[in-house]
Amino acid sequence: IPGAGDQVVGYPSHPYAMKMNSEYFVALARTFEARYGVEFQGISQGPVTDPRERLIQFKTNIDVVMSVLERDGLGDWLADRLVEIGDSVPAEIPLRVDVKHDPFLDDRLKVANLPEEPQTLTVRNSISGKEKQLKIALFRKAGETAGARRAVSEIVKWLNHVTDNRVLTLAADLSESINLEHGSIWGHYDPETNALGTRLKAAIEEAGNASSAIGLVGQSASLDPDQFAGVWAFSGTYGAFTPLMYLPARVWSQQNQDSKFRTGVLHILAGHSGPETAADARTHFGIFAPQVWKLFPRDQVINLSFWDYNDVAPGYFAAAEIAAREKKVGVIVIEVARPDFRVADRNTFADSDLRAAAKGLYVIRDFAPGQPRHGYVVAQGSSSTFNLVSVLPRLTGAGINVKVIAAISEELFDRQPEAYRNDVLPPEARQDLMFVMSGTRRMWPLRNVGSLTDEYSLTADQDNAWLTGGTEADVIAEAHLDPDSIFAGVQRFAQERPTRLSRQRALLNVLG
Repeated sequence: IPGAGDQVVGYPSHPYAMKMNSEYFVALARTFEARYGVEFQGISQGPVTDPRERLIQFKTNIDVVMSVLERDGLGDWLADRLVEIGDSVPAEIPLRVDVKHDPFLDDRLKVANLPEEPQTLTVRNSISGKEKQLKIALFRKAGETAGARRAVSEIVKWLNHVTDNRVLTLAADLSESINLEHGSIWGHYDPETNALGTRLKAAIEEAGNASSAIGLVGQSASLDPDQFAGVWAFSGTYGAFTPLMYLPARVWSQQNQDSKFRTGVLHILAGHSGPETAADARTHFGIFAPQVWKLFPRDQVINLSFWDYNDVAPGYFAAAEIAAREKKVGVIVIEVARPDFRVADRNTFADSDLRAAAKGLYVIRDFAPGQPRHGYVVAQGSSSTFNLVSVLPRLTGAGINVKVIAAISEELFDRQPEAYRNDVLPPEARQDLMFVMSGTRRMWPLRNVGSLTDEYSLTADQDNAWLTGGTEADVIAEAHLDPDSIFAGVQRFAQERPTRLSRQRALLNVLG
């Protein structure tokens, strides 16, 4: 640049870094004047301090630039050329998918239509024509050993089977460990050799993977703003690392909110969450971290916390059914732990419905009739719920009459009929409630709970300290979520009910 040295390029050329009418700016402007025979006004007199004069100078010199288009037919040529380029683009580009059909609205994805028995299906690759057998088990028999995380690959497989491979996964080296790997029917995606693959090769970069997933679900091939023609995507990692995905997901949520077009659904899988992560000899437990997924406007995210294999399919597909039909829901978060527990025998539950998780909250043990009631115990998380269920006979033997409720998703529960909500957890129950959960007391699974909930609940941060580590059994005991600690905690909660309620009444009485 004559009089200014080398041209500034790259990020340093951002105009924010340039002072008004600086030497470099003026020298650059002189090259434009020389090229097109124009003259800018006032730039040689230095910066303008008066706001009115600054705007006048700005408008005047913009007009100088635009005047070039009025010379020698340059503006007409440029406009015609742009139109010519636009006209050269085909009005319709052939697509493999039917843009007028949204496969995520398929009735086979509804909770009521999910197959209870394991399926062996013959699937055909619509591009290569290849066929193969595909096994999917959305539910398992009571007593089988399979943790909730094992069901994740099954729901993704079912989604891909029904939607003709419209669900993509990005999970780097944890793809197998958090059970996303086998959700892909045709393996890794390759644009040339395997276009129907849905497993994307990804780096160990949580924020980047979530951002890539967002870029995918944010596209639609439909010209109808109310019709979605695109993909859904899962990205996942250890629960402790999922906050790295929060910022892009938070931006995505607002993008989805403000978009006039139907878009896809972002899924975050918080795998290996809770103190159970000690089973992997790790100390990044994911106790506090997964709670960032509550930090969205209400109803824009559906959080799912699964403890039993047979909760995953009904709970997830209830959420998916909502997200596919309510544009406001742009994010589904799934939290599961590592251990493989025995599948629960629901015939022993008060609510024996195999699909009970679709309702958000369901009753494991109801009050014994004709006996004094001792309060409500709400369980969330893997070891916490499993160990609570294991001590129910002891509680019965000790004459402790509590109602035990599994909390899968507050968002799903909010969408149930009022009669069901009041039957499971009436409004007054929130003042007579304790939690047994693998999360923390910093954020409860349910809102508007009583003032003494914190004092009586059992959480993984019971001592207001980070868990240290050790074997899985050591860490569960340190978190006070082992069977003996749970029994003692529930017993105390029940025995002190008169005191609990009188303390709360006293607080209200002070108000007059």
